[in-house]
Parts: sequence; C-alpha cells; structure tokens
Amino acid sequence: MPGRCCVPLCKGNYPTGPKVSVFSFPKNEDLKREWLSAIQRKDFSPKKSSKVCELHFKESDFKVEASAFDSKNGILISAPLQVRRLKENTVPSIFKDYPSVYSSKSSTIVREDPDAKKNCPRVP
Repeated sequence: MPGRCCVPLCKGNYPTGPKVSVFSFPKNEDLKREWLSAIQRKDFSPKKSSKVCELHFKESDFKVEASAFDSKNGILISAPLQVRRLKENTVPSIFKDYPSVYSSKSSTIVREDPDAKKNCPRVP
C-alpha cells in the first residue's frame, strides 16, 4: 500500500479517498522547510514515511520525460517516464478545502502609522 498523504484534510490513499501517487519530503533542509511552511500543519515533524500526494502539486511541477545528450551521435535523446517525478525545487501549492485556520498565511498585518502613534495620548 502506498503511503497516505500527511496534508491536513486530504484523503489521498485513505480508504475513503482517491488512489494517488505520493512523494517523500525532500532531503534538502531548506526545501523541506518550504514544504512544511506550505502545508501549515501545526507541530508536525515529517518522518521518513511521511508523504505528500500529487493532488497538492500543479501539472507543471512534474517531469514527464527524461532526456540525455548522446555525445557520440551529437543528438538529444528523450523518452517518456513511466512514473511521473517532481521537478527540482518544487513546493506543494494546491490546498483545496483548507479552512481559514490553515490558510492564515495570506493575511497581512496592518501597522499603525508611526506619526499617529507618537501623537496618541498615553494612559498612565
């Protein structure tokens, strides 16, 4: 059985959800932090078995063919991949049905104008 998706509210590869391809967290620590930031799962530290399913990636995030340069003949050889792979430095970006608790990333903090703050009477 392939791994289940660790994204909150996703049913990828669960008995009640769709059967999908899954991807392990990257070994690169910076990229792994980007994945964790995108997923926004509180107090979560991915294990070796933690996976993210294909539903959280754009179609353009996948490699569909492999290519290599044949120096002997001077031509580029391409072949379709049987299993799609993620392109380098890809970060999950599709999170459907996320409640506002998880999507707080887009909120902006509005700061008070410094001049107005200086002129505000202080309460002792």
